[in-house]
Amino acid sequence: MNSLIRATSVIVLMVIVGFGWSRIGAARLRRRGVEEAAAAKQAGQEARKYSLIAAFLYMVAMVSVAGLFM
Repeated sequence: MNSLIRATSVIVLMVIVGFGWSRIGAARLRRRGVEEAAAAKQAGQEARKYSLIAAFLYMVAMVSVAGLFM
């Protein structure tokens, strides 16, 4: 059960960071003058990268917290 909860929380974190960064990144790129399609594509790539980084940091933090209670 704990593994299922951890996996679900990692997936939720990745989705939230991915969607959030996609919107923020696209708006930032459009403000810089990048055309709409190119901005969306580049923001999507950045969103994937940052969601993986967030998932890695989240898992490291969870393992560290779990180690405190063992």
